[in-house]
Amino acid sequence: MTSLADKFASRLARLTPFGKRDDDPLTSVKTASRWIESLPVGDAFKCQDAMLNALKRFNENSTPYTRDRLAVFMLLDEKSRNLQDTLVRQYLRNPRMSRQIESQLWHAVYGLYSEIARGYHAFVLHLAGEKGKTPRDESAPLISLRAIRTVGQLLKWRAIRYLPAGDKLWLRLHTLYALAETGGFHRQALRAYADDTSDCSCETAYLHILMLNLASSGTLYPRQIDLVDQWLCGWHGMLQLDSQVDTNVHNFVVDLTADHGPRRVRKPDTDKPLRFWATAAVLEKLQALHAGLQAGSPPAQLGLTETARTAESLDLLEHLQHQWASLATREQRRAPRESIKRLVDVAHGLSAIVGQIKSADTPASVSPYGTGLNYNEADDVQVYGFVTERTRERVSRMKVPAIKNSPDVERWVMNDESEYGYGAIVESRDKDWLRVGALIGIKSHDAHKWRIGIVRRLSRLNDDTSSVGIETLIETPTLAMLYDTGTPGYTVNGVDNSGAGLPHPGLWLDGEPKSLIIDPVHFAPGKVFQVRGAQATGFIALGNPIDHSEGWTRVRIEPVSS
Repeated sequence: MTSLADKFASRLARLTPFGKRDDDPLTSVKTASRWIESLPVGDAFKCQDAMLNALKRFNENSTPYTRDRLAVFMLLDEKSRNLQDTLVRQYLRNPRMSRQIESQLWHAVYGLYSEIARGYHAFVLHLAGEKGKTPRDESAPLISLRAIRTVGQLLKWRAIRYLPAGDKLWLRLHTLYALAETGGFHRQALRAYADDTSDCSCETAYLHILMLNLASSGTLYPRQIDLVDQWLCGWHGMLQLDSQVDTNVHNFVVDLTADHGPRRVRKPDTDKPLRFWATAAVLEKLQALHAGLQAGSPPAQLGLTETARTAESLDLLEHLQHQWASLATREQRRAPRESIKRLVDVAHGLSAIVGQIKSADTPASVSPYGTGLNYNEADDVQVYGFVTERTRERVSRMKVPAIKNSPDVERWVMNDESEYGYGAIVESRDKDWLRVGALIGIKSHDAHKWRIGIVRRLSRLNDDTSSVGIETLIETPTLAMLYDTGTPGYTVNGVDNSGAGLPHPGLWLDGEPKSLIIDPVHFAPGKVFQVRGAQATGFIALGNPIDHSEGWTRVRIEPVSS
């Protein structure tokens, strides 16, 4: 007869995810491998989610930390890497995805890294808690290296979303590295994963994370952060930590007991466990790479990955030279900031800015169809006897009535101002457009003229607010309508029916050099447009880009004889 205790134990075993059940997929390496092979092929997101849930169950289990459990966990980590890489590529290659999809992908990627870091961290602490075992245990160097690298991925993916570190991530990272030093294996070179292309040590992985943090100051796009992460893998040999400071050599310092990242060496407190390092060798490498790109060498040939583009790499290398330079040579702020409270109107995106400039330049009494017939309207009257709706829509893109309360305009309070821009803290929960590189129009609420601004720095303070740094251009933009000068469309009875004559709106900046802000879809080097409506009317040719981001590009222009 079955006792009450046996019945209770049997029922508890069925409820416990990690009981000694034969059908539990995570009881051994063999059953875990069989379960992984049964996952649906072709749906990376679903498979990754299954892996994430398995890792969560694993980490929530209170079973002792045995070698068998470690083997199962490492298998889950290794088998999840391809799935994780697939989602990472989807995220980085689709910068214009909706906020919902972006959030879904980001939380999937971050959640998996979080569980992997949680598991390895627990194993490392378990080994460290066993007296005298940490230095001699053969698994300690590998799991410490993987733990450090995964915590680094958490910091990277928070930076990709412009989030602060939080969750005491820096303290966790410093603790992992300090344990590696204590164990005496912090400089032991290992291949963390079988598909890695080079060896790595706990020290180089730790320095890698510190250097990436210094590079990512809220001013880089997600793709740029990922590029720097890849580039740093080839520069490990140029970096080394020292416990004693040499102010003539060392540029940066990290406190192993502080919940923050690296700082520049200023007045180090020698009573704290500080680690110092120099960046001179890396800066020389950056200069050599920059010179190589300017000489015409492809980025891939210089070791800057197959997907890197020359113009993007040049800008990024210059940014890194600035961020990793010594305190004495680092370029200072271009102009001092002044604390203010200024109310401004903000319009985001090229189309919205164009619409607001049209509104500001069009008197309220003017009809949206103009003061007289243009050639399109005249053609309609000749052919149909009236102006068609299609032509009215075309004309309305040229002239629109003034709108006092446009839905395209938000009102922000600027907190500080300098000669070159503004700083503000804004509500950002529903602003999925608010990213580094976003083009915005700025106008004091009581002013008439709009100015052009570019979001250069972004830091999400919490779910509702973000700190934003905005660069403003000196030139006052004016509306320019660009007409293609290529082959015209087909005609019927002399009337163009292809829409090829429809102009493209742009923003004319009459500075030095003269430039245009246009939609990138209309850009091609040397392309000739006829310009109407700007300060200068005639024919112009597009030159090299000056700046660009999602949905806009600023290019030099040169006059062309008609």
